[in-house]
Amino acid sequence: MRTQIAAVSNAFEVAWPGPRLGEALAALARRAGLVETAAVAERALPAPADVELERLDTAALDHWFRIAADALGIETQRVSALYSEVDNLALRAAPAIVRLKSLTTNEFRYLLMLRREHERLVVITPELDERAIDPRALRNARFARFEQDVDATINNVLESFGVNAAADESRRIRLRAQFNPSASLSTCWLLRTTPGDSFAKAAREDGLVRSAANLLIVQLALALATILAWGILGARALDGTWDRGWLVAWGMLILSEVPLLLRGEWLQGALSLQLGKHFKQRLLFGASQLDLDEVRSAGSGTLLARVFEAEAVEGLALDNGFALFGITSNLFIAPAVLAQGAAGLPHAIAFGLSVLVLLGLGFLYLRARTRWTDSRMRLTSDLVERMLGHRTRIVQEPRAHWHAGEDEQLAAYIEHGKPMDFLRAALTHLPRAWLAIGFLLLAPALLAGAPSTRLAASLGGMLLAWGTLQQVAAAAMGLSGAGVALRSVLPMLRAGRLHRRDQRQAAAALAPIAAPVPGETVLDASQLTFRYPGRTQPVIDGCSLRIHNGDRVLVEGPSGGGKSTLVALLSGLRTPSSGLLLLRGVDRATLGGRGWRERVALVPQFHENHVFAGSLAFNLLLGRRWPAEPEDLLDAAVMCRDLGLGPLLDRMPRGLQEIVGDGGWQLSHGERSRVFLARALLQNADVIIVDESFGALDPASFEIAMRCALRHAKTLVVVAHP
Repeated sequence: MRTQIAAVSNAFEVAWPGPRLGEALAALARRAGLVETAAVAERALPAPADVELERLDTAALDHWFRIAADALGIETQRVSALYSEVDNLALRAAPAIVRLKSLTTNEFRYLLMLRREHERLVVITPELDERAIDPRALRNARFARFEQDVDATINNVLESFGVNAAADESRRIRLRAQFNPSASLSTCWLLRTTPGDSFAKAAREDGLVRSAANLLIVQLALALATILAWGILGARALDGTWDRGWLVAWGMLILSEVPLLLRGEWLQGALSLQLGKHFKQRLLFGASQLDLDEVRSAGSGTLLARVFEAEAVEGLALDNGFALFGITSNLFIAPAVLAQGAAGLPHAIAFGLSVLVLLGLGFLYLRARTRWTDSRMRLTSDLVERMLGHRTRIVQEPRAHWHAGEDEQLAAYIEHGKPMDFLRAALTHLPRAWLAIGFLLLAPALLAGAPSTRLAASLGGMLLAWGTLQQVAAAAMGLSGAGVALRSVLPMLRAGRLHRRDQRQAAAALAPIAAPVPGETVLDASQLTFRYPGRTQPVIDGCSLRIHNGDRVLVEGPSGGGKSTLVALLSGLRTPSSGLLLLRGVDRATLGGRGWRERVALVPQFHENHVFAGSLAFNLLLGRRWPAEPEDLLDAAVMCRDLGLGPLLDRMPRGLQEIVGDGGWQLSHGERSRVFLARALLQNADVIIVDESFGALDPASFEIAMRCALRHAKTLVVVAHP
């Protein structure tokens, strides 16, 4: 592979042809350091069908980029920029892919923007070279014809007023933008790591390693300046000699600490924001990927306790993690200074032993805090569950049992807190004991009249060691709390990692699949078995069925008979314990979770479906795409009226753009049920599954909704009670 940085002026000439788009995406992801195994993925990423033709619209490319990114284990996001912002986008968007169209033909090509170098943009050519282009080359490739037409008008206007038509480029860009404010570049796809990816990769992408290294350098410089300043002050004070030169040197060292402190505070603040952002993203991403059955079995109380622990992780880890920067340097500097002092090596050895004792106490504190935290989380979970079930307990449980077990839990909580409190006190007071030990070791040298410079080194080293031991004790307690809290949120972090693994298996979903033909088998289940975790008795045992395109299937059965479990298996929300399930001949592992759910849309039971705080259009088009195109909004409006929601749209002042959900327009149960159905039908999936979602409808609305579902669903499965 060649690497050649040479300047070029024509962005279209170094762009990739459409049929090589799959190879281009994998090459850019690998060269940008987002993936390690792109060489395999390059052979597995087919380009979208008809990629070179103008009829491939942005929505189809959006879908292809999303699935292709899943196969690589990364994320893509389409962004747009107004004409006046294109130069800035070119410098800041990399790594990204921009779709360009030839000014003379209908050919489309794709520019691979790798990184920014100074004020130039480095791109990857189809020959896998690296070339530098001016950001204006991207603007020219997209807007050359627009600029020519507008410039002619601008020149005529300026000349008519006797103004020189020549103007700098930035002014011309602003003038051109005034003629067509809507001119924009809307076909740019950013490449990013997923929140569930490795932290090391995310740290490299956002420059966290460089920021952390800069902070460590500042901390080392600050520690050295402090030692030298106090060394000069101590030596001169004990020696009894002080002149202007030493005073100036001492003052310069003290003053040098001011910019170092300011720089350190700024670096620490910036790093805190970046780390906090990454932690929240990974936590939210993992929480959204948790197994539904695990969430239900955990209960509201346990989940609320995890929320509290998640907040503790971020606060304790960041606060005490940054303290480690100063501690790390002081752990090496303090014994070196002590060894040069009057007490010599025994002073340094005593400091090292004190650090080991603190670390041992910190380990014991970690174990004690773990037991105490478990007791506290049990208390929190039990309290929340009791509050949620309070009315039921009043009716069904004898009054004498209302507070059963509470005293025992409180007693266990208090008992587990006692050793933790004792160890906390020990960690707090041990650094003070170090001062007494240090003075005892220094006493012989003081009585013997050791040189003032060595006495000054010992005194300065003792103070530095005392401060370091205090920091070690505080960090041990803080990081122990963060470690214990991290245990509670690990399931959410692991869920994100598992989802990323599932994404990487989705390469087959890139292959274009034609619309199903009448009579074709769309869902084929053979000997499906499913049992919940921790249970031996299966809920579904040996179920086999075959659903063809165009079928209308009714699933009936008593409550608790496994109907909802079956449709969860068919829709990809649950994975069978055994058996084979195919969607048009392809299994879920090959399609990936997203690819499966795009082809099988489920309308869950009413209590498991939700209206999100946002516009009605957003809630309707969740399974389609967002931001919506005009045709999407038109389809949504037609679907709503087809479901009998026309009067609702007419009452809403803003129509589809009206905010619904919490803090917005309140929908009735019947309206919500029809919104849920419209959401699935607008997805245009191969199979629509409706799980007891018509219960909130009156007979007239039920008939309207059912007729609409029969008209629009290619294949329909309805679950109902007998």
